[in-house]
Amino acid sequence: MNKIPIKITATKTNKRDKKSDPSKWYVHKTKILLAAMFYKTAGGVGREILEYLLFMRSVQGKRFISHAPVTIPNEWMWKYFAITKQRKADALMKLEAAGLIICTKEVGKSTLVKLNVSEELLLDD
Repeated sequence: MNKIPIKITATKTNKRDKKSDPSKWYVHKTKILLAAMFYKTAGGVGREILEYLLFMRSVQGKRFISHAPVTIPNEWMWKYFAITKQRKADALMKLEAAGLIICTKEVGKSTLVKLNVSEELLLDD
């Protein structure tokens, strides 16, 4: 009887063994209406600003809405989304004009940004 050489791998591979791709990550609990308002007002940059503000809200907790305005770092926007500081500044002006955010600007300092939307749009289901 002849033996047929068959190689059987000892390790099992499945889709969970692969490294995750950060480009396919997304925010699970973003409200559709809120995201649409930011996107319609300032385009894709507005949407990324919203994601950052919601991320900072989740880090700081519910007190973020009324107490803690944050800066949006230029390096972070460039590193993850390739958004320049000029595009970010234009988007912040558009969002402030629409009343979706409150900006506090001082000469020589970063702009402080705070969400200005109703609590109903931010509550989780």
